[in-house]
Amino acid sequence: MRRLLLDLAPAAALVAAILALAGSCGSSDKPRQYNNNDLELLTSYAAKEICSCVFVMGRDDDFCGAWAKASPNLRTYHIDHESRTVSTQAVLFWGRNARYVSFRRGCVLE
Repeated sequence: MRRLLLDLAPAAALVAAILALAGSCGSSDKPRQYNNNDLELLTSYAAKEICSCVFVMGRDDDFCGAWAKASPNLRTYHIDHESRTVSTQAVLFWGRNARYVSFRRGCVLE
């Protein structure tokens, strides 16, 4: 009986190590989450791309609005040529602003 237990000791240690690794990979106190939602990404993308299109590439407003169109098209935008900013909004709750900084840096999200 003692000989059988000694033969199983390495296998038992290997199984214990595998279970410990499997348990540590799948669980933690705070699970990793993706904190942004699609509407935040939609408004951020549109503000930055429309700003770059108008103030860096020099295209007209209608072209840039169509160029940065996402599907489904839930966002609205406003281009302020005086302050060189673009504001976007989606479903009344999510919005983002982008501002033209310089030719080298282009537009940045605020």
